[in-house]
Amino acid sequence: MIRIAPSGLIAIALLAVMAATRSHHFTSLLGPGDATLAAFFLGGLFLRRAGWLALFLATAGLVDFLAVQAGTSAWCITPGYALLAPAYGALWLAGRRSTGALQSTAGLLRSAGLLASGVVVFFVISNVGFYAFSEAVADLSAIDFALRVATYLPGYLAQAFLYSSAGLALGAWTDPRRPHPGRRLTAPGKVAWASA
Repeated sequence: MIRIAPSGLIAIALLAVMAATRSHHFTSLLGPGDATLAAFFLGGLFLRRAGWLALFLATAGLVDFLAVQAGTSAWCITPGYALLAPAYGALWLAGRRSTGALQSTAGLLRSAGLLASGVVVFFVISNVGFYAFSEAVADLSAIDFALRVATYLPGYLAQAFLYSSAGLALGAWTDPRRPHPGRRLTAPGKVAWASA
């Protein structure tokens, strides 16, 4: 029997949701919103290691490549696309800095602030890259471009918070330290089951 470590299960789940929703980002406005930002944030929170970040970056790139090969317009793929790596890295780092998110209300509020900051940093880096290298916006001044793309930021924040909230709720529900009827913590990490 093949055994998969909990971190592997988390990675598979996040990558699957990212791949399923990211393809809609390129092909349809009717599909579910793109979960990529939340996947990177939650990956940083739950998986932490740089090796996982590299896998997430490769998966995002592969999904984009496959979408373009399937006929999706490549107008947003420019040399600035390379700046998505540090942009997504900012979200991963925000997730890493969210240690303790599931332990208290203060931890959740701190995580919300870090997620919002990570999304804004992602948004700025990715749009600077697009503006700097895309012929499609060459006739716009930097201010005009910034004003146009700023209208999309609330949607990016909303999708990131929606998916991240679902991920955090699932993480809290599956956390072995969570209070549960018939179970009490006797010491950090040790669970004692009450007799019936």
